[in-house]
Amino acid sequence: MYDEKYQDLLQATLAADSYCLGAHWVYDSDELKALDIDWEALNAPHVAWHEGKEKGDFTHYGDQLRMLEQFLKEKDTFDVSAYMTYWRNEMQTFKGYMDGAIKDTMGNIDKKLTVPCGSNSGDMSVIGRMVALLKVSHSKEDFLANTALLAKATHNNPQVLEAMHFFSALLLEVLESKDIRSSILTLKPLYSQEIQGYIEAGIAAKDRDTVTSIAAFGSACPTEFSFPSTIHLLFKYNDYKTALIQNAMSGGDSAARAMVIAPLFVAQYSLDVVPKEWLAFNAG
Repeated sequence: MYDEKYQDLLQATLAADSYCLGAHWVYDSDELKALDIDWEALNAPHVAWHEGKEKGDFTHYGDQLRMLEQFLKEKDTFDVSAYMTYWRNEMQTFKGYMDGAIKDTMGNIDKKLTVPCGSNSGDMSVIGRMVALLKVSHSKEDFLANTALLAKATHNNPQVLEAMHFFSALLLEVLESKDIRSSILTLKPLYSQEIQGYIEAGIAAKDRDTVTSIAAFGSACPTEFSFPSTIHLLFKYNDYKTALIQNAMSGGDSAARAMVIAPLFVAQYSLDVVPKEWLAFNAG
């Protein structure tokens, strides 16, 4: 589905993650301001959680998107049971950071819980992997069902599941040549009061400074922080590069936010909005 756009969306999402590596999970505002970093380029990480990574590498979020992409090669459908077996095997030799979602999901698989048996993690990182499922989805309904299974595989949390449905539906709208902002407003009434509140908060902050706004929402991983921050970025900025730089300068879980924003901008415009130097990531 959307075969002509698939590779561009994938490349843009991976570039966003690789770009965020430099300041990912730096939370202190003074430390962010003092970072030895070129905000226009790819950078090596500055936190111990990404030890062993270098400029052009991915965070463990991007690594898992690549993993999903590799799993889906030569496949025409998404078999979540086969994916979880593949994912668990890959994690046995994984060199990236093992976050709570990974560890808890591995434990659930090892306990032989019914698949999909993801963790209860409330972070939005899994949403950034949705683009890979366009390759094996044959209708809009199929895509929404597949992205829900993907979320349940590692982030089986009600709030994450609803956020995944929202952003998957939003991507489909934008791929149909609809505007990002008007599509958000069109979709908003279809979701819970909680999600509607996040959307309203993000829109209300569109004229405020991004670093200040994301700090106020909370720059950490939970969906309750990341969702309104992502909406703020989508309403404040009209271009991929500026949105991602301001997002990265806000610190915290910037990669999770960026991997949702990136495919939406490219779906509305083209891969040309991504700086060429950001596409020079380590494909591996």
